[in-house]
Amino acid sequence: MTKLTDSAEKYTLPPWRMNQIIIEVLSVLSEKEYYREDFDYKEMIQAMGIKIKSFSSFSPENLKAFRQISLSLWNEGVCLVFPNEETGDVCRMIAYDDTRSAAEIMQIILHEFAHLHLKHTEQSINGETEAACFAVAMSLMLMLEKQFHIGKMIQKMGEINYLLQSIKESISAKEAV
Repeated sequence: MTKLTDSAEKYTLPPWRMNQIIIEVLSVLSEKEYYREDFDYKEMIQAMGIKIKSFSSFSPENLKAFRQISLSLWNEGVCLVFPNEETGDVCRMIAYDDTRSAAEIMQIILHEFAHLHLKHTEQSINGETEAACFAVAMSLMLMLEKQFHIGKMIQKMGEINYLLQSIKESISAKEAV
């Protein structure tokens, strides 16, 4: 867990925000057809215009500089939004510690992706909690798909939006009570 400061208060994600994050995760994955046999979460992120680099691909000086200007203080991964000096376009990048296991790397990349996707602009315990929940929800959906092929079954039935719509309706009904 990221230690922001010694005086950082604990943050509990409100249920309504967790619901929003779950719906956002399902929306992103459904839009990107996560149930495809050849689905790869890294390719999905890169197709969204976000570069992904391993720590070992940086020179030590550049990695140190990258970490210093990153939005994230997490040592396992960092994300960055910066202008392209030549074109002025906004560039987004995720870098991760490639000495970790494949499962840890997936969690790190999805966590950093969450910061970028949720448009977090500063380091905060709220943002870290949201990014952690987003990453867990996304990795859980990907693992469930790999194991049980739920999305693929729903897609074959011609009801691709069924899961997302059912969850939205369930959340709305629960929040209305």
